[in-house]
Amino acid sequence: MRKFFVTMMLAVALVFIGSQAEAREVYVGTYSDGAAVYLITETVHINQRNPGGLGFTCRVRAGRDYLTYRFWISGDTAYNRTTHYENSEGYSGYVNSSSPVAVAIYRYVMNNWY
Repeated sequence: MRKFFVTMMLAVALVFIGSQAEAREVYVGTYSDGAAVYLITETVHINQRNPGGLGFTCRVRAGRDYLTYRFWISGDTAYNRTTHYENSEGYSGYVNSSSPVAVAIYRYVMNNWY
């Protein structure tokens, strides 16, 4: 009986710790105005999965502001796929060219969700 109780308590503790670990903020860079930017991992929602990448939405915290990012893939073959991003402030572009923060967000999600 004691073994069963210890096992159950350990299982409950692991579930609690696991749920806490998923809802966290991960540093992804700094905007040009000096605001540190953190990806809120629990807000990542995958909506497109291709052999070459992911399309998803997520939220970040930049100082006191919260922004939504959207990433999507265009192109019909593996050779001409391009990943784009857009945030709720209206900034947009290609991943890997115009925003180090967008690149860091995309890489983090690819490494942890793909």
